[in-house]
Formats: sequence, structure tokens, C-alpha cells
Amino acid sequence: MVQDYGSVKCPRCGYDRNPSGASKCEICSYRLKKGAPVVPIIAALAGVVVLGGVGFWLLNQLARQTPVTVSSPDPTTGSDSSAPAPDPNAGTTRPEQGTAPVTPVAPATQTAGITIVSRLADVPDVPSGIFNYGGSTTFAPLRSERINQAIYQAHPQFRLRYVEPPGGKPGSGAGIQMLLDGQLAIAQSSRPLKDEEFQRAQLRGFRLEQVAIALDALAIYVHPQVRAKLPGLTVAQVRDIFTGKVTNWQQVGGPNLPVVPFSRNLQAGGTVDFFKENVLLGAPLGTNVREVRDTTHSLRQVGKTPGGVGYATVSEVVRQEMVRIVPIAQGPGAPYIAPDINGQEVNLEVLTNGSYPITRRLFIIIKRDGTLDEKASVAYANLFLSDEGQRLVKEAGFAPLR
Repeated sequence: MVQDYGSVKCPRCGYDRNPSGASKCEICSYRLKKGAPVVPIIAALAGVVVLGGVGFWLLNQLARQTPVTVSSPDPTTGSDSSAPAPDPNAGTTRPEQGTAPVTPVAPATQTAGITIVSRLADVPDVPSGIFNYGGSTTFAPLRSERINQAIYQAHPQFRLRYVEPPGGKPGSGAGIQMLLDGQLAIAQSSRPLKDEEFQRAQLRGFRLEQVAIALDALAIYVHPQVRAKLPGLTVAQVRDIFTGKVTNWQQVGGPNLPVVPFSRNLQAGGTVDFFKENVLLGAPLGTNVREVRDTTHSLRQVGKTPGGVGYATVSEVVRQEMVRIVPIAQGPGAPYIAPDINGQEVNLEVLTNGSYPITRRLFIIIKRDGTLDEKASVAYANLFLSDEGQRLVKEAGFAPLR
């Protein structure tokens, strides 16, 4: 049996803490070869035995290898001369799917790829200018004045300006559309990109990438009267509540109260898309579901409605005295897991170890069109992926990726 020598380094972004045997990079989702670090080590050991001094030289060269970052396409050919070709199955870049060929877009300047550094101030290639950003409402804690001020102090020339969609309904889908339309430089999304979004970008002559920066969980919250008699719910019971199959809390072990569910409009994207696809499994919301504009409105409505229930990112629900978070079990007989600690803070451990059933990743969406906006979005992702940035992610109530 081959000895497992440790973590796998991603050849695309240089992240060297992927678990041994991982199939994709935790940061950029590039397809990894299982056991990647083992082969060169075994080969080097063989070199020691067979080639003597030459073998030791080989080991020394392997030890001095540095992470490889994504280089930009050649300005004349549009091809990347040094980075590995993107895997068509990788999570950050989708292949062409039945769309007409497009002319590769040449960048105006060299654009750095995803690079892991220690401090915010160490992030390279941060451009100068005012850059519009927005999208997912889940990102609100990551758009706080404190975080933006930390970024500004590290890079005073890099100014961020939050912009809401013209229709006034913010969300991941709206932010991605604004990025496609050139209204945003940086889009924030609480769901992965959809195939049609990749295709729309390609038809416009550029491509989209998604870079994960944090882990999040959806909390199911209820009126305090409900939580007083309800120990928890399974994922299937949550689905039945929001699709209209469960209409009284007694049906799931709660009090004798009618179920009054609240949800944002299904067109909002982001959290709603994730909830519909991963909890409702594509089923439509029940006719008894009441629409709300945002999480703030939902919290208020659930808090004043006996039998009320809603869902939102857990960081937005903790410390809200008007509602109570319900522990969730994967299925019958499984333990109920709470995404919070006494309603006061996010339980980061259950997000990181995957024991809480309703978790997801948060993404920065990059528009690869060779402009200054592309450079800004790459820098923004790198800021959050730095060691200091990951600490800010944790302080905002999300689980860091590393």
C-alpha cells in the first residue's frame, strides 16, 4: 500500500491544504488528481536509491516548488500558455454547451489569479478606482462598514460602492444579471452559477467564474410559541411545511397552531434558489406561503405571527429575540443539529464538519473579460481568501473555508 503523505496542492490556485484524496480544490474547485503529492515523493525516493547524489538533488528541487497561480490568457491568442487547462467538470468554469463559438476576449493587462496570502495588505494586483458590487442579501455581514474599512485601510485606492438592482429586489440572481449587463464589477452569490448564466456570458464574449470564500447554513426559525413544544424538524418535514403538506404544527410534534410559512419571492435567487433546489427538491411553494421582501421583513412577520415559520442564513437570525431557531435532522432517527449556540452565535463547528444538514458555500462571481472590473473582482476574492480575510469571514458569522 502506498503511504499517504499529506495534503494535496492545487496546481491552479496553489492552495496546499486540500484533504488527501480530494477530487476538487476546496478553494477554486479545480479537478485534482487523487494522491497528487504521493507520486513525486515516491519518484524522488526512487531517484535517491537509483541515482545517489542526483536523487538528493531531485528531492531538493521538489521541496523548492512554489504554488502555481492562474495566469491570464495570451493577449494575442486568448490561450493560456502556463496554467493548466480548465477541467470541463470543475466547479468554477463551465464548458461550452451547445452555444455558438465565441472569439476569445484578450485582457488589457496581466490579471493575477487566485492567490493565498496572509494579510489583506499582501493581496497583489488590487486596482485603483470605485467599483460597484452587490447581489446576495446573505452577504450583508460581509459588506459591513467594519469589513469595508479594513479593506480600505489595506488598499486605500480600492473603493467599493454597493448598488441595488433597478427593480429593488436584491439577490444572487439579480446581482449576476447586473454583472452580465455591466452594472456591477463584483457579484456576490449564495448559490452556484447556473448553466444558462454561463451560456449567456459566453454569448456576450466573456466567461464567468465562481470562487468560494465561506461556508454558510440556512436556519429555520419559528414563532417562540412553536419552538416551546417543538424539539426539532427533519429536512423532509421542512419540505412538507413549505410545500403545504403540513398545515398544523401538531402534525410534526408541535403545538396546535396553523402553520404560517413566509418566503421571499422565488425570483430573488440565492437563498431562495438554494432552498428550493436543496430542501424543496424542486417542488413549488405551497399556496399558503406568504411572500416577504427580505429577511428583515420575514423575521418581523414570523415574530408576530403565532405559527409563523421562515428561513434565512443563520448569521442573520442569531441574536434575534423575536424568533427561535429550530434544530434540524437529516432524516428520521438522526440527531437534531442546531446551527446556533443558544441563539447568540453561529455554531461554526457543525458547518465545518458537515453535521448540520442545510449548508452551502458563498461565492464571488468573476467576469473574465480582461477589464479593470475583472481585476477588481479577482482582488476582492483574494482579500477574503487571505488569512486575515478568513478571520473576517468568521467574525461575520460564516465558517471559513480553511
